[in-house]
Amino acid sequence: MSLLTEIQSKYSSFSAKDKGIADYLLSSPAEASRSTIQTLAKKTNVSNATITRFCKKVSCKNFSELKVKLASETHHNLEDNIDSRLKQQYVDVFRDVQGLNRADIIHNTLQLITKANRIYIYGLGSSGLAAQELNYRLNRMGFTCEAVTDSHLMIIRSTLLKEDDLLIAFSRSGQTKDLITSIIKARKSGAKIVSLTAYENTHLTKLSDEVLKTIHPGRNAYLSTGLDLSTLFLIDLISMHFLKDPETMKIYENTIAAISSEAHLKQD
Repeated sequence: MSLLTEIQSKYSSFSAKDKGIADYLLSSPAEASRSTIQTLAKKTNVSNATITRFCKKVSCKNFSELKVKLASETHHNLEDNIDSRLKQQYVDVFRDVQGLNRADIIHNTLQLITKANRIYIYGLGSSGLAAQELNYRLNRMGFTCEAVTDSHLMIIRSTLLKEDDLLIAFSRSGQTKDLITSIIKARKSGAKIVSLTAYENTHLTKLSDEVLKTIHPGRNAYLSTGLDLSTLFLIDLISMHFLKDPETMKIYENTIAAISSEAHLKQD
């Protein structure tokens, strides 16, 4: 596990001051790797001693070791070539999202999707883009599912869910009030819940049967208004697992062919 991945995985257990340090390290790791402890303390509004204690909480003996680890993970950020920097950031995202998600959690999620009678996929705002993308993928593979991106409709759907239904929720923060209200109703209905989120120990994760972790928003803040790469990676991962099955692949190919044939007007 990389240092940045460890920081994210332990984020929910941090104090308010520690979270401020973590937010800075996650959003500006290369800059932090070149900072003195005094500079970092000033930027995060904490004492030097707080920085030192934080280092030990993330498996570093001292601040020097934390800087070395940050430098080893972010040396590429010093390059002026935009193409190289962007490529390396993609590599980092894929590496870290793999480190955050255990194989057994992914397996259990696939089992829940397979066994579900109906699947509802929730997401508000930019998370709604992820909900729609996964919905398109699963529908093309023959699953009965629906993307719900309206908060009022979420409450209606959750009220009508049954024990053999599955709810998949996308939420970076895991704290969105309207979404959580719907999740609580879904839980009371007996439905299974899978969440894809960047934070642990939130209202959402506590209500979920399985949790797939995306990358902390600070890691790619410049693209935070859209579908982030770590979420897309997990959607691809789910899709590819199902497409290994020949029958599912056949259904997928048939639906693609049907869409393609209808997309072209016949010529007289």
